[in-house]
Amino acid sequence: MLPYAPWLSWIIPLVGSLFVPAFFKFGRRAGMYYPVTVSFLASAFALSMIPDVWGGKSWTETVPWIPVPGGFVEAGVIVDPLSVMMASIATFIGAWIMLYSVGYMEHEEGLPRYFFFMTFFIGGMTGLVMADNLLQLYIFWEIVGMCSYALIGFYYWKPEAAHAGIKAFITTRIGDASMLIGIVLLYASLGTFRYSEISRLLAEGLHGGGLDQGFMVMSLLLLFGGAVGKSAQIPLHVWLPDAMEGPTPVSALIHAATMVKAGIYLVARLILTVIPFEEFSPAMLSQWYLTVAYIGAVTSLFAATMGLVMTDIKRVVAYSTISQLGLMLASLGLATELGWFASSFHLLNHSIFKALLFLAAGAVMHAVGTTDMDKMGGLKDRMPITFYTSLIGALALAGVPPFSGFFSKDLIIKASLAATPIYILVTLASILTFIYIFRWIYRIFLAPPSSEAVNHAHDPPPVMTIPLIVLAIGSIVSGVGLELTEGLAKYLHMEVKAGLDPAVIGTSAIILGAGAVATYLVFFTRTIPPEAFRTGALQPIHKLLVNRYYINAAYYKIVDGVDALSRYLRRYLEDGGIDRFNYLVADGVKAVVNVFRNIQTGSSNINISEFMLGLAVIILIFLAILYGGMI
Repeated sequence: MLPYAPWLSWIIPLVGSLFVPAFFKFGRRAGMYYPVTVSFLASAFALSMIPDVWGGKSWTETVPWIPVPGGFVEAGVIVDPLSVMMASIATFIGAWIMLYSVGYMEHEEGLPRYFFFMTFFIGGMTGLVMADNLLQLYIFWEIVGMCSYALIGFYYWKPEAAHAGIKAFITTRIGDASMLIGIVLLYASLGTFRYSEISRLLAEGLHGGGLDQGFMVMSLLLLFGGAVGKSAQIPLHVWLPDAMEGPTPVSALIHAATMVKAGIYLVARLILTVIPFEEFSPAMLSQWYLTVAYIGAVTSLFAATMGLVMTDIKRVVAYSTISQLGLMLASLGLATELGWFASSFHLLNHSIFKALLFLAAGAVMHAVGTTDMDKMGGLKDRMPITFYTSLIGALALAGVPPFSGFFSKDLIIKASLAATPIYILVTLASILTFIYIFRWIYRIFLAPPSSEAVNHAHDPPPVMTIPLIVLAIGSIVSGVGLELTEGLAKYLHMEVKAGLDPAVIGTSAIILGAGAVATYLVFFTRTIPPEAFRTGALQPIHKLLVNRYYINAAYYKIVDGVDALSRYLRRYLEDGGIDRFNYLVADGVKAVVNVFRNIQTGSSNINISEFMLGLAVIILIFLAILYGGMI
């Protein structure tokens, strides 16, 4: 690997981001291409580590950091297949998104701010996955949250964008608070933040009887709360669809390479390093694993249903992200090596094809000037590069062979066969995934044109189409066959049998067959017109999905209720009750003071006389006490 790659892969973008405004002083082009160069440089350092960890090799490097009694809390990096894979995703895909931004954001204002936060975002995510301890991870975790807030609300003069940024920040803070409590509890009990030390001390405490198993489960659940928030799982999923108010490259970076993948990484890291299978029996932590599995599986189906009805080009892909993240968590919660590997493999594939789909959506928006799919259609011939790369991304997401999503999705199905409820939820979500993504393809590219803007559409410039082509190739190459799958399993040091299974083949055939038939009948031939799902007996269901199960509305009702209650308390208790009481106390003190103030005449003769009289009284009292004591 390149010298100091584990450190420089994240230090370069973090420090390099600070100089973005300075490069804009040399001109707009210099300011835009400087962060692109920084991102590709960071990517080179991250990718250079792959040969060093192939086959499961791992090590840590530490330096003194925070002085504490008896030594230091150390800052460190963990270099293993999982961290290197995640760092490569964040920097490599992030670099292509940055290049795409040069074309997409060319005519926008506020570019120094945009490129600073984008570069800082990549550095923060890379530092997060390379950290070898929970404290360092949490610092980068909050850097990632800050960058997402700033970029989602980039168009701050638009009320919707400003609100979306605040909503993302507050919603994810709920999960982050849970995570922080978990970190503090573990440190207070074990005295360390390092993954390896936490694992060792937990094992010693459990085997020696000095540690309660319930405490361990509770700490893991608190940490998982952070993953629920960052990866937009039920009930903290509501921020991610609204995050589409940010520029499209921001959406691609959040969904593919950074923010939402942090939660999946955290759970995968805990299982791999803190509570490894060989040391901690899954049965011992069954409550935690079941929580992870069911939240993920339910979220996967739940989000997929909403992807069926959205008309915003980016929101469809956003709900797809929530659903796919749910699949990854469900697979991790199965508590098997196959489930762990399938989740990590799907994370890799999803990062590539989801970045592709978002950037393709941005190219369409760039061409037609709207996000409303009702005003699109007929773009296949006018935007051929965008169409064919989008089709590759859709085929990968739908799990059609030989595209990447087929291999990782089938591994998740194989891992879930023994857990019937999870298997059913995963299968249903996969069927809906096929339907909503080809609905997306049809309405944008194949349906009859529905607006004048479509007639003037064309593919974007090379600076935007080249990233689309690279990611389209990646969506094929990352899933070329089972040989690659088994190679990656070896890379992640997992004993995984990736051979075909009759049950998996049957399930995949059902998913692809059901999805293809439904899509063909509803959208391509209109044998069952889409309008049929919006009227009659199905109208209430359609309305429920369009309104996002009213969960978002319920949250706003709760927030509005708390706000109204606080206003009431301020008005009638603080202004009316507490303030009145305070004034009454003040008036009483004032009355008493006035009594004594009236005694003060300001005359020296009277004051001295009163002083002498008081002194005489004190002497008489003293003599009386003395006389009484002598008697």
